[in-house]
Amino acid sequence: MTLQKIKKTYRKGAIGALTDEYEKALDELKVILLKISDDKFKRINEKASAQDFQSIRNIILHIISSGYVYANHIRKRFEDDYIIPELEVNSTEQGVFKLNEMFEYTVETFQDKWLLTDEELLNTIIKTSWTTYDLEALIEHSIVHILRHRLQIEKMIIKYGI
Repeated sequence: MTLQKIKKTYRKGAIGALTDEYEKALDELKVILLKISDDKFKRINEKASAQDFQSIRNIILHIISSGYVYANHIRKRFEDDYIIPELEVNSTEQGVFKLNEMFEYTVETFQDKWLLTDEELLNTIIKTSWTTYDLEALIEHSIVHILRHRLQIEKMIIKYGI
């Protein structure tokens, strides 16, 4: 068996590798989303414990919003300009589009940071409202956040026939 190259080009440095994994996590999520009708995307599951997680639409809005929050924490730490977008998602296709926009914003956040050394990554401390991270840990958290919610969506599809 041969290992097939999934991606033709890879980003540079440790941040590049993390960004490639971030993109891979989003791509896996988008494959699932594109199989869901708009009705199922918006369907409310009232058994869910929190309103943010009562529909796939709400979960996607949460992922997008969080992605901007993570990128903005990094931008603030480096004293870069940042935005807080108004988000509205009413269809699966629009959800995928907004995920892409959020990812592009994140990539722009890293434009002058691709080649930070391991020491610089570990010594770039970012305080959020929920904890304190080094830069690498915050990026890793953002990736796992997507993976966790992708799994949540997969379980919703199976359990509730969405």
